Amino acid sequence: MSNQLSSEEQLAGLKEFLAKTWKIIVAVIVIGLLAFWGWRYWQSHQEQKMLESSEQYEQLVAKLDTNNPTSVDELVAFAKETSNIYSVFANLRAAQFYVEVLKNYSGAQELLADGLKKTDAEPIQAIINIRIARLQHQLEQYQDSLDTLTKVTEPTWAPIVNDIRGDVLVKMTRYADAIDAYKVALDSSPTPDSEINIKMKLNQAEYLKAKQQVEQQEAQAAQENAAPEAQAKDEAKTEESKN
Repeated sequence: MSNQLSSEEQLAGLKEFLAKTWKIIVAVIVIGLLAFWGWRYWQSHQEQKMLESSEQYEQLVAKLDTNNPTSVDELVAFAKETSNIYSVFANLRAAQFYVEVLKNYSGAQELLADGLKKTDAEPIQAIINIRIARLQHQLEQYQDSLDTLTKVTEPTWAPIVNDIRGDVLVKMTRYADAIDAYKVALDSSPTPDSEINIKMKLNQAEYLKAKQQVEQQEAQAAQENAAPEAQAKDEAKTEESKN
Protein backbone atom coordinates (compact mmCIF):
# COMPACT_ATOMS: atom_id res chain seq x y z
CA MET A 1 0.00 0.00 0.00
CA SER A 2 2.87 2.33 0.91
CA ASN A 3 4.48 1.62 -2.44
CA GLN A 4 1.24 2.47 -4.25
CA LEU A 5 0.85 5.72 -2.33
CA SER A 6 4.50 6.53 -3.08
CA SER A 7 3.90 6.03 -6.80
CA GLU A 8 0.77 8.18 -6.68
CA GLU A 9 2.66 10.86 -4.83
CA GLN A 10 5.44 10.73 -7.42
CA LEU A 11 2.90 11.04 -10.25
CA ALA A 12 1.25 13.98 -8.53
CA GLY A 13 4.60 15.64 -8.03
CA LEU A 14 5.47 15.14 -11.70
CA LYS A 15 2.15 16.68 -12.78
CA GLU A 16 2.77 19.64 -10.50
CA PHE A 17 6.30 20.06 -11.89
CA LEU A 18 5.03 19.96 -15.49
CA ALA A 19 2.27 22.41 -14.70
CA LYS A 20 4.84 24.90 -13.44
CA THR A 21 7.54 24.37 -16.04
CA TRP A 22 5.82 23.29 -19.28
CA LYS A 23 6.25 26.73 -20.83
CA ILE A 24 9.98 26.64 -20.18
CA ILE A 25 10.29 23.12 -21.57
CA VAL A 26 8.39 24.04 -24.72
CA ALA A 27 10.52 27.17 -25.14
CA VAL A 28 13.72 25.13 -24.84
CA ILE A 29 12.48 22.64 -27.43
CA VAL A 30 11.45 25.42 -29.82
CA ILE A 31 14.76 27.23 -29.39
CA GLY A 32 16.63 23.99 -30.00
CA LEU A 33 14.67 23.29 -33.17
CA LEU A 34 15.15 26.84 -34.40
CA ALA A 35 18.89 26.63 -33.75
CA PHE A 36 19.12 23.30 -35.56
CA TRP A 37 17.19 24.43 -38.61
CA GLY A 38 18.93 27.80 -38.55
CA TRP A 39 22.29 26.04 -38.67
CA ARG A 40 21.09 23.81 -41.48
CA TYR A 41 19.89 26.86 -43.42
CA TRP A 42 23.14 28.77 -42.82
CA GLN A 43 25.19 25.75 -43.87
CA SER A 44 23.10 25.31 -47.01
CA HIS A 45 23.40 29.02 -47.76
CA GLN A 46 27.19 28.89 -47.38
CA GLU A 47 27.41 25.89 -49.68
CA GLN A 48 25.32 27.70 -52.27
CA LYS A 49 27.54 30.78 -52.02
CA MET A 50 30.66 28.64 -52.46
CA LEU A 51 29.13 27.00 -55.53
CA GLU A 52 28.27 30.38 -56.99
CA SER A 53 31.78 31.69 -56.25
CA SER A 54 33.31 28.64 -57.90
CA GLU A 55 31.27 29.13 -61.07
CA GLN A 56 31.99 32.86 -61.16
CA TYR A 57 35.70 32.28 -60.66
CA GLU A 58 35.85 29.78 -63.51
CA GLN A 59 33.98 32.17 -65.81
CA LEU A 60 36.30 35.08 -65.00
CA VAL A 61 39.42 33.00 -65.51
CA ALA A 62 38.07 31.85 -68.88
CA LYS A 63 37.70 35.52 -69.89
CA LEU A 64 41.39 36.28 -69.38
CA ASP A 65 43.01 37.31 -72.65
CA THR A 66 46.74 37.98 -72.91
CA ASN A 67 46.01 40.36 -75.79
CA ASN A 68 43.59 42.40 -73.67
CA PRO A 69 45.22 43.86 -70.54
CA THR A 70 41.87 44.95 -69.06
CA SER A 71 40.46 41.43 -69.18
CA VAL A 72 41.85 40.85 -65.68
CA ASP A 73 39.91 43.74 -64.12
CA GLU A 74 36.78 41.72 -63.36
CA LEU A 75 38.83 39.00 -61.70
CA VAL A 76 40.56 41.60 -59.52
CA ALA A 77 37.18 43.09 -58.58
CA PHE A 78 35.89 39.60 -57.68
CA ALA A 79 38.93 39.05 -55.46
CA LYS A 80 38.28 42.31 -53.61
CA GLU A 81 34.53 41.80 -53.20
CA THR A 82 34.64 38.25 -51.79
CA SER A 83 36.56 36.63 -48.96
CA ASN A 84 36.29 32.86 -49.44
CA ILE A 85 38.85 30.47 -50.90
CA TYR A 86 37.88 31.35 -54.47
CA SER A 87 38.73 34.95 -53.68
CA VAL A 88 42.23 33.77 -52.74
CA PHE A 89 42.47 31.77 -55.96
CA ALA A 90 41.43 34.93 -57.82
CA ASN A 91 44.22 36.87 -56.14
CA LEU A 92 46.74 34.23 -57.20
CA ARG A 93 45.52 34.03 -60.80
CA ALA A 94 45.26 37.81 -61.20
CA ALA A 95 48.77 38.24 -59.77
CA GLN A 96 50.06 35.74 -62.32
CA PHE A 97 48.43 37.81 -65.10
CA TYR A 98 49.99 40.98 -63.71
CA VAL A 99 53.44 39.37 -63.84
CA GLU A 100 53.26 37.54 -67.15
CA VAL A 101 51.17 39.98 -69.18
CA LEU A 102 51.26 43.41 -67.54
CA LYS A 103 54.77 43.14 -66.08
CA ASN A 104 53.32 44.96 -63.08
CA TYR A 105 55.30 43.35 -60.27
CA SER A 106 54.30 45.75 -57.52
CA GLY A 107 50.62 45.33 -58.43
CA ALA A 108 51.04 41.56 -58.34
CA GLN A 109 52.66 41.83 -54.92
CA GLU A 110 49.66 43.79 -53.61
CA LEU A 111 47.26 41.14 -54.92
CA LEU A 112 49.23 38.36 -53.25
CA ALA A 113 49.41 40.26 -49.96
CA ASP A 114 45.63 40.67 -50.07
CA GLY A 115 45.19 36.95 -50.69
CA LEU A 116 47.48 36.13 -47.79
CA LYS A 117 45.16 37.98 -45.39
CA LYS A 118 42.18 35.83 -46.40
CA THR A 119 43.48 32.32 -45.75
CA ASP A 120 44.74 30.33 -42.77
CA ALA A 121 45.65 27.29 -44.88
CA GLU A 122 49.39 26.70 -44.43
CA PRO A 123 50.03 25.25 -47.92
CA ILE A 124 48.35 28.23 -49.60
CA GLN A 125 50.14 30.67 -47.30
CA ALA A 126 53.44 29.03 -48.26
CA ILE A 127 52.71 29.32 -51.97
CA ILE A 128 51.77 32.98 -51.62
CA ASN A 129 54.83 33.84 -49.52
CA ILE A 130 57.11 32.12 -52.03
CA ARG A 131 55.58 34.11 -54.87
CA ILE A 132 55.87 37.34 -52.89
CA ALA A 133 59.54 36.58 -52.17
CA ARG A 134 60.18 36.07 -55.90
CA LEU A 135 58.52 39.38 -56.72
CA GLN A 136 60.54 41.16 -54.04
CA HIS A 137 63.64 39.66 -55.58
CA GLN A 138 62.53 40.97 -58.97
CA LEU A 139 61.89 44.42 -57.45
CA GLU A 140 65.36 44.40 -55.84
CA GLN A 141 63.81 44.33 -52.37
CA TYR A 142 66.39 41.78 -51.30
CA GLN A 143 66.15 41.96 -47.51
CA ASP A 144 62.35 41.93 -47.70
CA SER A 145 62.58 38.82 -49.84
CA LEU A 146 64.78 37.07 -47.28
CA ASP A 147 62.38 38.07 -44.50
CA THR A 148 59.41 36.70 -46.44
CA LEU A 149 61.16 33.38 -47.03
CA THR A 150 61.59 32.88 -43.27
CA LYS A 151 57.79 32.66 -43.01
CA VAL A 152 57.81 29.39 -44.98
CA THR A 153 58.80 26.78 -42.41
CA GLU A 154 57.38 23.52 -43.77
CA PRO A 155 60.38 21.29 -44.72
CA THR A 156 58.77 20.17 -47.98
CA TRP A 157 59.30 23.69 -49.34
CA ALA A 158 63.00 23.76 -48.42
CA PRO A 159 64.34 23.13 -51.96
CA ILE A 160 62.37 26.03 -53.42
CA VAL A 161 62.87 28.40 -50.49
CA ASN A 162 66.64 27.90 -50.34
CA ASP A 163 66.96 28.10 -54.11
CA ILE A 164 65.34 31.55 -54.04
CA ARG A 165 67.35 32.49 -50.93
CA GLY A 166 70.54 31.66 -52.79
CA ASP A 167 69.49 33.81 -55.76
CA VAL A 168 68.77 36.77 -53.47
CA LEU A 169 72.06 36.41 -51.60
CA VAL A 170 73.97 36.35 -54.90
CA LYS A 171 72.35 39.68 -55.80
CA MET A 172 73.50 41.00 -52.42
CA THR A 173 77.05 39.75 -53.22
CA ARG A 174 76.86 37.53 -50.13
CA TYR A 175 78.33 34.63 -52.07
CA ALA A 176 79.36 32.49 -49.08
CA ASP A 177 75.81 32.62 -47.70
CA ALA A 178 74.42 31.91 -51.17
CA ILE A 179 76.57 28.79 -51.41
CA ASP A 180 75.23 27.57 -48.07
CA ALA A 181 71.65 28.18 -49.24
CA TYR A 182 72.14 26.29 -52.50
CA LYS A 183 73.71 23.38 -50.62
CA VAL A 184 70.70 23.21 -48.28
CA ALA A 185 68.43 23.21 -51.32
CA LEU A 186 70.36 20.30 -52.83
CA ASP A 187 70.23 18.37 -49.55
CA SER A 188 66.44 18.79 -49.41
CA SER A 189 65.58 16.44 -52.29
CA PRO A 190 64.72 18.88 -55.11
CA THR A 191 63.19 17.68 -58.37
CA PRO A 192 65.70 16.41 -60.98
CA ASP A 193 65.33 19.52 -63.15
CA SER A 194 65.68 21.83 -60.16
CA GLU A 195 68.71 19.92 -58.95
CA ILE A 196 70.55 20.52 -62.24
CA ASN A 197 69.70 24.22 -62.15
CA ILE A 198 70.72 24.62 -58.51
CA LYS A 199 74.05 22.90 -59.13
CA MET A 200 74.79 25.33 -61.96
CA LYS A 201 74.00 28.29 -59.71
CA LEU A 202 76.10 26.78 -56.92
CA ASN A 203 79.10 26.54 -59.25
CA GLN A 204 78.57 30.15 -60.32
CA ALA A 205 78.34 31.31 -56.70
CA GLU A 206 81.56 29.47 -55.84
CA TYR A 207 83.30 31.15 -58.77
CA LEU A 208 82.01 34.57 -57.70
CA LYS A 209 83.10 33.93 -54.12
CA ALA A 210 86.64 33.03 -55.25
CA LYS A 211 86.75 36.11 -57.49
CA GLN A 212 85.51 38.28 -54.64
CA GLN A 213 88.22 36.95 -52.33
CA VAL A 214 90.93 37.66 -54.92
CA GLU A 215 89.63 41.20 -55.42
CA GLN A 216 89.52 41.78 -51.67
CA GLN A 217 93.09 40.49 -51.29
CA GLU A 218 94.27 42.70 -54.13
CA ALA A 219 92.51 45.71 -52.63
CA GLN A 220 94.05 45.01 -49.25
CA ALA A 221 97.52 44.60 -50.77
CA ALA A 222 97.13 47.83 -52.73
CA GLN A 223 96.08 49.62 -49.56
CA GLU A 224 99.06 48.23 -47.66
CA ASN A 225 101.43 49.26 -50.46
CA ALA A 226 99.88 52.68 -50.71
CA ALA A 227 100.47 53.41 -47.03
CA PRO A 228 104.33 53.50 -47.20
CA GLU A 229 104.19 55.50 -50.44
CA ALA A 230 101.88 58.05 -48.88
CA GLN A 231 104.11 58.24 -45.82
CA ALA A 232 107.19 58.73 -48.02
CA LYS A 233 105.49 61.55 -49.92
CA ASP A 234 104.51 63.24 -46.67
CA GLU A 235 108.08 63.01 -45.43
CA ALA A 236 109.40 64.41 -48.69
CA LYS A 237 107.01 67.35 -48.49
CA THR A 238 108.12 67.96 -44.92
CA GLU A 239 111.78 68.04 -45.97
CA GLU A 240 111.03 70.44 -48.82
CA SER A 241 109.21 72.78 -46.51
CA LYS A 242 112.20 72.83 -44.17
CA ASN A 243 114.55 73.74 -47.01
